[in-house]
Amino acid sequence: MNQTQDILDKRIEQDYQYGFITDIEQDILPPGLNEEVIRHISDKKNEPEWLLEWRLNAYH
Repeated sequence: MNQTQDILDKRIEQDYQYGFITDIEQDILPPGLNEEVIRHISDKKNEPEWLLEWRLNAYH
């Protein structure tokens, strides 16, 4: 590797040293799309039932 890449790699691997961290809630879903993922996204968006059914019909 070149020197620039080595410097970047070292910086990336360092812990954040300034103490400011924003704890953001996140949902981790498996890669890909399936019925469970569609239902989860629809639930998070508070979509009406008819829209969920429309999305599920489009998926199948």
